[in-house]
Amino acid sequence: MTVTSGASPGFDGAIIPDMRDRRSSPWLGRSPLPPGTKDTNLQIMLVVEDGIRRYSVEGMFRSLDIRLTARFSTDVEDISTFGNGQLIISSGSARTPMPTGIAEKLRRHHIDVLILVDPADVIDQSWADHANGFLDWADLRPETLGDAIADVAAGRFHVSATLARRSVAAPDQAGADATSKRASMIALTGREHQVLRLIAEGQSNRQVARSLSISEHGVKRTVGIILAKLNCPNRTLAVVRAMESGLLVM
Repeated sequence: MTVTSGASPGFDGAIIPDMRDRRSSPWLGRSPLPPGTKDTNLQIMLVVEDGIRRYSVEGMFRSLDIRLTARFSTDVEDISTFGNGQLIISSGSARTPMPTGIAEKLRRHHIDVLILVDPADVIDQSWADHANGFLDWADLRPETLGDAIADVAAGRFHVSATLARRSVAAPDQAGADATSKRASMIALTGREHQVLRLIAEGQSNRQVARSLSISEHGVKRTVGIILAKLNCPNRTLAVVRAMESGLLVM
């Protein structure tokens, strides 16, 4: 591994001064990403406010079987200087609204976003709309981080096992109130409810996108979140489970 000092090349070819928490390091793993990923040398920006956690993730990068160039920051505003990178991994900043300029940059450059979450985190909708995957800090290990990065880079929506289980966890009990209690444990956003209802009406992703005036990619991402929350492998079963639990009334 080589850690730069002084000035280092930016991802867009510019020279970016090397500063505290804003350094760029090429870390070359032992093998490239699986077929289907955008690039065999990923450009990644890690935005984690907590220093201990950030250094922990940095250390995990060293053991990944993925070739990548990483840049680190504690300030979400630094995303505006990310250039032509392919993936942003963010943590606590996702609890607050995403700055408008950054949202536009992500859309314009088609930059993927992976969000690290804690059990108590409530992700702001502006970040959820751009997320390509969620990874629970409780699941974070080199192998799970590598899997999440590979999935997102290959265009697959990623939700870690612990997060998926927690999203659908419910008391195991019999009784008339069991269904309502189960439903109360699954929290869908207003947008997720809209997409789920349109899916239940038989609309395709393209039709849903037109109905809600959002991108088809945004619909696919929302559907991925819904499937993860309802612990369902497909749209049909998700609608059935939502109706059974009282989340969806037709």
